[in-house]
Amino acid sequence: MRIGLFEDETAHVAFLPVTRTRPLWEVWWGIDRLIDKWKRHYGWEAVAFWPFSSLIHPLYPPQIPAFEDAQSQREFLWLNARLLPWSPDLSRIVDALSPQQAYVYENQLLLVRGMPTFKENFRWTPQDIAGSHKLLPWPEEAPPRCLRTITDLFQYNGEVIEADWKHLTSRSASLPSHPAIRGKDNIYLSEGAQIDWAFIDATGGPLYIGPGAHIQDAAIIGHHNAIGPQTVITSGTRLRTHNSLGPLCKVGGEIGQSTFLGFSNKVHEGFMGHSVIGSWCNIGAGSNTSNLKNTYGSVRLYDIASGELRDTGLQFCGLIMGDYARCGIQTAFITGCVVDIGANVVGTGFTPKYMPPFYWDAGQVWELEAFLRTITRMKSRRGHTLTPQEEEMIVHLYKVLIGDAKG
Repeated sequence: MRIGLFEDETAHVAFLPVTRTRPLWEVWWGIDRLIDKWKRHYGWEAVAFWPFSSLIHPLYPPQIPAFEDAQSQREFLWLNARLLPWSPDLSRIVDALSPQQAYVYENQLLLVRGMPTFKENFRWTPQDIAGSHKLLPWPEEAPPRCLRTITDLFQYNGEVIEADWKHLTSRSASLPSHPAIRGKDNIYLSEGAQIDWAFIDATGGPLYIGPGAHIQDAAIIGHHNAIGPQTVITSGTRLRTHNSLGPLCKVGGEIGQSTFLGFSNKVHEGFMGHSVIGSWCNIGAGSNTSNLKNTYGSVRLYDIASGELRDTGLQFCGLIMGDYARCGIQTAFITGCVVDIGANVVGTGFTPKYMPPFYWDAGQVWELEAFLRTITRMKSRRGHTLTPQEEEMIVHLYKVLIGDAKG
C-alpha cells in the first residue's frame, strides 16, 4: 500500500531544534529513520510528503503522487508523522477507515483516508478537512502510540529498539568467538560490520549493529543499543544501555540513553546522558552533560516555540543539540540545555539553558559565508558534499532566524 506522511504544527514545534532542518519522518531513531519503519512493519511505501515548515522545502519539498482515478484518491492514506507503527491494533484501525474519513485523537489528526483540499495556509487540523472528511474519534479500546516531545527521542529508546528488533527480516551474520561477548542470541550483526576484542553484554535485551559499523578494542557495550551504518565505537568507549546511534557517527567516552541522529562526532572522553544530538555536530574533548539536578527534581527545558522554560517531568534530561552545532573542549552543559542549529559553544563554566541559532560568541553570530565554508569542510571529511538544495535551506533559515544574510 502507498501512504503519505504529514507534519502538523505539533510535529514541527514540539521537536525543535531537530525539525528546523528536517521533517520528523527523517529522524533516525532505533535502527533506521521513522519513514523506513512503515515499510518494514507493514510493507507500506511512503510516496507523498507534507512538511510543515516551508523553510525546509528546498531539501524536503511537498510531494503529491499521481493517481490513476478518483477512487484511488479517495482511498489514499495519510499518516501523522508522530504516529508510531507499533500503535495497538493499528492495522485493524486502518482497515476500518473508509474513504473520506479521518481519525482524530486529542483534537489532532492522526489518520486521514482520501486526499484533502489543499488550500492556502493548510495546516492538517481537523478544521482544515471538516468540509471534505467525516471526523471520527480514535477507537478508545486501542489508544495510539505517538511521539509527543523532543525528549521522547531518548526517553523511549528501549521501546523503539524492541519494536524494530521484532521486524528484522534477515539473519545475523556470524559473531566472533570472543569470550567477552554475552547474550549472543540478542545480538544482530549486519553484513560488513566488525567487532574487535570488545566487551559486550546483551543478556538484558537487543543489540543491533548496522552495516559497516565498527566496534573497536576494549569498548564496553550494553544491551538495548542500536548502532547505525558505518558508525565507529572507538577503543575504550563505555556505551551504556538504551542508545540510538544513527549512521556515520564516531563516538567515545561514556554515553547513556542518548540519541545521535547521524554524521556526528563525540570521540573523546566525557559523559553524554539523556541527550539528543542532531546531524553534523561535534562534541569537543572532555565535554560533559549534566543530566541530573543536585536536588533530584524535575528538569526544566527551554521551549523554542514559546521562548520559556517548561517542566519536562523528567528527573534525567541532558542536552538537546540541533544540526551543525559544535562545542569546544571541556564544555560543561547545564542540566536540560538546548543548543540551536549552527551554534558554536565555547567558554568556561556551565552553559546557559539555551544557545541561540548560529551563535558564535557573546553578542555575535556566524557570518553566513564562513558558516557555509565550515559545513563544506566538515562534510568533505566524511566524503559528503553540501548540495545546492541543502545550502539553499541553510540560507533561508539564516535569513529568517538572523536577518541579513550578508557576510
